[in-house]
Amino acid sequence: MAGEIQLNGTTALTESGGVVTLNNVDSATNRTNLGLGTAATSASTDFVGTSRTITAGTGLSGGGDLSANRTISVDYASTSEVQGTHTTFSGSHSDTATTINLTSVSGISAGDYVVGEGIATGTTVSSVGASSVVISAGLDTDGVGISGGEPISFYKSTKALSPGLVAGGLCRAWVYYNAIAGTIKGAFNVSSVSGAGSGQLTVNFTTALPDTNYAVICGGDYGNSTDSVKVTLGGTYSTTAVEVRNVGNTATDTAVNCIAIFR
Repeated sequence: MAGEIQLNGTTALTESGGVVTLNNVDSATNRTNLGLGTAATSASTDFVGTSRTITAGTGLSGGGDLSANRTISVDYASTSEVQGTHTTFSGSHSDTATTINLTSVSGISAGDYVVGEGIATGTTVSSVGASSVVISAGLDTDGVGISGGEPISFYKSTKALSPGLVAGGLCRAWVYYNAIAGTIKGAFNVSSVSGAGSGQLTVNFTTALPDTNYAVICGGDYGNSTDSVKVTLGGTYSTTAVEVRNVGNTATDTAVNCIAIFR
């Protein structure tokens, strides 16, 4: 049995032996009658074949060709990966060295970020050997070099961070404040600092902290015993601000006042 279906006098579908065929798909009339729109369609350019692939990028896993349903998942770092891999230099190295001998290379992979004294931010591991790694830049530029036993750390560059793993280790706010000039030199989540001229400073947070169970880390000039800063006894310690003052409890201001908040 064979038959056909015509729409407005134009054959759109034909049937033969139980097989239904869509005809003249590029006919504007047929496309309109079939609800496909009026634009001509080419199977090679307008339809996606099963050979097309979805590739997971950095921090993701999964994907594949379109012959089946595919899932893209976030590739979260584990607790140990968040904490990093820590080892030490084996023997001394010059400033310009890019091949580093280490006491252990276990857990280190190509692409990891390198963190250590004098090492430029963004330096990565190019390759890993039996007892050494090659990094993308020289160690530092101070002309001193690196002694054996100095610490060095490595962190994964292709993993996503889960808030549940890192939230407790993040700095919620910090500020470097010059109380003599009354200026903020650098800050994060700090809207203002008040109290210049009194030896006591109030650090005001841009975004309030969730509670008052936070730790305050203070530092400052080291010219004499009164130059550093500390949390003010009985002062403001709230979700929106914290007070610090010089350790000598005087009205003396200093140029370097560094405060960091962890929660």
